[in-house]
Amino acid sequence: MRWLIRRVLKRASGDVFEDDIHFGDTLSIGRGTDQAVYITDLRAALAHVRVTALGNGRYRVESLIAAGVRVDGTSQMNATVASGSSIDIGATRIRLIEPPNDFEAAVEISVLDEAQIEAARVVPRLTLTEAGLGKRRWSWALLALMLLLGLGLPLASHYAPPVRDAVESLPLGGRAVWETGSLASAHHFFGSDCQQCHVDAFVSVRDAQCETCHAQTAAHVSADFDLSLAGNDRCAHCHRDHNGAQGLIRSDQQLCADCHAGIDTRIAHADAHADVADFGKQHDGFVVSLPQWNAQGEFTPVRAALATAGIKEQSGLVFPHDLHLDPAGIRGADGDDQVLDCASCHQPEPGGARMLPIDFEQHCQSCHKLTFSIREADREVPHASVEKVGYTITEFFAREALEGGFNETNAPNVVRVRRRPGQPITPQERAEALSWARDQARTAINRLFEDKACSTCHAVSRNAAQEWTVAPVRVAGAWFPKSRFDHGSHTTMQCIDCHNAPNAASSEVLLLPDIDNCRQCHGGEHATNLVPTTCIDCHAFHDAAHPGR
Repeated sequence: MRWLIRRVLKRASGDVFEDDIHFGDTLSIGRGTDQAVYITDLRAALAHVRVTALGNGRYRVESLIAAGVRVDGTSQMNATVASGSSIDIGATRIRLIEPPNDFEAAVEISVLDEAQIEAARVVPRLTLTEAGLGKRRWSWALLALMLLLGLGLPLASHYAPPVRDAVESLPLGGRAVWETGSLASAHHFFGSDCQQCHVDAFVSVRDAQCETCHAQTAAHVSADFDLSLAGNDRCAHCHRDHNGAQGLIRSDQQLCADCHAGIDTRIAHADAHADVADFGKQHDGFVVSLPQWNAQGEFTPVRAALATAGIKEQSGLVFPHDLHLDPAGIRGADGDDQVLDCASCHQPEPGGARMLPIDFEQHCQSCHKLTFSIREADREVPHASVEKVGYTITEFFAREALEGGFNETNAPNVVRVRRRPGQPITPQERAEALSWARDQARTAINRLFEDKACSTCHAVSRNAAQEWTVAPVRVAGAWFPKSRFDHGSHTTMQCIDCHNAPNAASSEVLLLPDIDNCRQCHGGEHATNLVPTTCIDCHAFHDAAHPGR
């Protein structure tokens, strides 16, 4: 396709034409040297517009810049035009003309003078007055309309039930205009009765209205602490309704930081560990509740920071984790080595929040047999109190002695001789047999408690009366009662990532991670490269230990 490119040069003697020929379906125009029509105007892009000849004197104009191109005085991105149309780029006008003979398309390029540029410029109407709309009159009309819809009708609906029924049946809004948003899902059942919460007009919701339904909700602190010392103590300070279905309960860390940030500077004798504002930047190390009992047997746990030197667990157990987690295995009751891991003993409870208690019969007895007699090697005492264990052993030897047939060299004749069922035994023989049974039972009990089974795992002692005592097992059910931790949410982690059990040679070692371990994955609410964690992810605001407000 042959294009005629005609440039119009203005001279004092008159206009001069310079013609050029371009071959191709399209004509590219811009300030780049690779363009078919080169424009020196700095307001032109390197590739500004593309013109395609469609035949029969029609052209397709396509802007190559986001701002569009002015075609016949209108800015457009794409346009299909006929001969006679013009494209303005800065002070340059490209007019599409009828092609002469031997040409399929033609353009004429000229430079506009200042008068032509000013005439072509479209000046928008910028004021309401220029558009025929006076500001003052319309402002007063709109103000009156807004006062009617936003104040007059809602007030009438609130105080006059007949007006309320009429207005709220129409799409005028009524009292709904004053609502800042939709109610929380829990409040939908009385959503149409605003006075459930808003008793007095233009008065904020008071706690008394909240406590009508939430009287049994636990408080955050004990009753003898004035919560207003730490900040605003109104329910609505934290619970803002009309924020959507899930907006009633705040989860941002500022909810707690309002009171806890710098709490020791505002409240006398405040716990230093309570000065918390951001888990990643301002949060002390963890505080653990060590289980202890007083002389009266009452549970009196002691709170201590995990970083405290010499902190120990007094559980009453003797259990070396490192021995049981030896990669080479541990010798079992059948003589074979068994390789154990954490899951061999520690199983999560349904839901995964905590771990189920260790059960001797399920987790320990396969290796730690409670046998006591060579004669019946498979017979075991129950894993129970000292009294029940002693009764089981005494009963066993008493039965063996009275039945007879117990082949032991040191046993009296009445014990070694086997008797027929129903064969009588003299009182003297009975006393002799039971005396031997008591001696055998005492020996078996001492061996079981002292050097065979019980002392392997328990702290065992004997008093002046030669009575055995096994220290009670007191394993903490919850080390952090003021927080919550869900093992089920950390199944992607390995146990050893948090609990250094393979290196624990004593059961006194607290295998609990401090805050630095958690900060490897968790940061504050605004953390970008860690899991954003707010206060209520680990702490419940309403504390069940403090009923009422």
